[in-house]
Amino acid sequence: MIGLEALLQRIGSGVTLVAVSKQQSNEKIEALYREGQRIFGENYVQELLGKWEALHERLPGIEFHFIGRLQTNKVKALIPAVSVIHSVDSVRLLREIDRRASEAGKIIGVYFQVNIDEEQSKGGFSPDALGELCGSLSACPSVRGLGLMCIPDPERDPVSAFKRMVKLSHEHGATLGTGLSMGMSGDFDTAIREGATVVRVGSLLFGERIRPS
Repeated sequence: MIGLEALLQRIGSGVTLVAVSKQQSNEKIEALYREGQRIFGENYVQELLGKWEALHERLPGIEFHFIGRLQTNKVKALIPAVSVIHSVDSVRLLREIDRRASEAGKIIGVYFQVNIDEEQSKGGFSPDALGELCGSLSACPSVRGLGLMCIPDPERDPVSAFKRMVKLSHEHGATLGTGLSMGMSGDFDTAIREGATVVRVGSLLFGERIRPS
């Protein structure tokens, strides 16, 4: 584990920290909030909704980002509780977020997940599909494109993946957003060196997760 202040020093200015709080207690989230952290990332809709309901009125300025695989039938419930979704992996999901955000009178920030290593087990847009995605985003006024997101193949050196993400960002950032959400507990230092603007750090910050009984 590492303390928040020490982690922020390693991250440096200009990079946003999302504290990944999945399977962590509300007490741990509140403790980190009291140290100054405001953005927390969750992978599961029901868990995020429960934490948001318990904490958002009591902790002013707390912000939840959704970072897990998202099904379209869960979007309506999620919209009131989040400001950013990091894992948009299809045009269908993008359109549903836009529809539900419009109904709620919100603008939702999104990162588009790129299957940068083209793994069969992972969702996300192929790098070649991002050009067509630009047109779909322009038709979604309740969605703000913040950039691209990836989770590299853990069996490979992430540097190559991060470099390819930077190249894709240069090609499509004017439309999809210039941010790069990439880097987790094991590789965030490398991701930042390669150009990440957002890192998602969980176990290094919180320690062991609560395992479901």
